[in-house]
Amino acid sequence: MQNNPMDWEVKSLSELGELNRGISKHRPRNAPELLGGVHPLIQTGEVAAADLYITNYTSTYSDIGLRQSKKWPKGTLCITIAANIAKTAILDFDACFPDSIVGFVPSDKVNQIFIHYWFSFFQKTLEEQAPQLAQKNINLQILRSLKMIVPPIKLQNEFAEFVGKSVDSIITIRQTLGELEEKRNGIMENYL
Repeated sequence: MQNNPMDWEVKSLSELGELNRGISKHRPRNAPELLGGVHPLIQTGEVAAADLYITNYTSTYSDIGLRQSKKWPKGTLCITIAANIAKTAILDFDACFPDSIVGFVPSDKVNQIFIHYWFSFFQKTLEEQAPQLAQKNINLQILRSLKMIVPPIKLQNEFAEFVGKSVDSIITIRQTLGELEEKRNGIMENYL
């Protein structure tokens, strides 16, 4: 267990919210009747590629696909357990995902942004501990038993607010850089 000089509570992840695997009961998972509808379907690569929030998706389930799966609510922390081990991102919309992703819906004791960054701190350790048969993976039991120091929710929320402001600044900077790049390209075209 990590050092805990503030003597904050130590809880297992399963004590801090709902923690369950995504569902994709049908085989094969890519059967045409399951796909192409209006229900967002997230894959491990989309979780791994997201910074903090999952804001877009490339696949969808049909109503048939939804019936054999589960739709998780906006705000769910998605945790990859296969291929990309312990990568996390927060859903920015309701979505389904397969059993290679675990969904965590926090209780009122934790902030999902705090949990996201907690995972980023321990991601490498979890990845190194993952057994590898055909592909590295961790199971739900490992996640449920993870112990973490839980600061008071007020501090977690202050941290999340700070992160939100930082993320907003980063988005603004990226947009400005994109606009400058477009202007530069336009100027360069005039000289060619």
